[in-house]
Amino acid sequence: MYFQKAHIRAFCFPLVVTKVYDNMWYAWKQLHLFRYVISYQQAKYIVDNYKGRTDEEKLINYIVKEKIWNWTAEESTRLHLKSYNKGEQYPDGHSYANGGVNLKVVTNARFRSEFIINGDGKFLTLLDEHATQDAKVNCSSFNYARQNDYIHQVLDVNPAGENYNYEHQFREEARYIHDKYGNRIIDTNTGKEKIFAAPKLSNMNQYENNVNKFQKKFKGRVLS
Repeated sequence: MYFQKAHIRAFCFPLVVTKVYDNMWYAWKQLHLFRYVISYQQAKYIVDNYKGRTDEEKLINYIVKEKIWNWTAEESTRLHLKSYNKGEQYPDGHSYANGGVNLKVVTNARFRSEFIINGDGKFLTLLDEHATQDAKVNCSSFNYARQNDYIHQVLDVNPAGENYNYEHQFREEARYIHDKYGNRIIDTNTGKEKIFAAPKLSNMNQYENNVNKFQKKFKGRVLS
């Protein structure tokens, strides 16, 4: 539990009113990082309070039992399929079940509350005590925006980019490929560090069939 509590403290404390005036960048960073805390708490609530062999089954039982109507499994999972060299290599701990893709399920106006499920039916959350590298790289995060539009880019996507420097260092480091000594590996062809990155929109067709199968399977179990 130390990992979990220590990182929640690092993400949330201290966010006080005076910080807004003293350091606006710091305040916005804390607000951005708080998304991961909300997302972790939501996933933990589902895991602790609903029956099922997997996190996926527990989420389905939550949706059914509580009659959650505002959910969908059809949002793009592109930003949660980060790999190196167009799917050649995935972060450690990546599941290759269900076609090797992760599924995104959102609730709360069909967008804000986000659950990323790997092929084994496990939630991927950044603050999980046993988070794999794949979980750290492709994890869920609560969305401040209400839908996938320009506002979503401004509030949720752009702040996670390198131009803002809002992301926590331990997550940023997880995105790089390291040697056995913990050093970042340089790609000899490009001269750049090897890093896990989301596929381009134009490359999502290689995942389309497996994503559609995963989505259909999830929706079928909810509606059965």
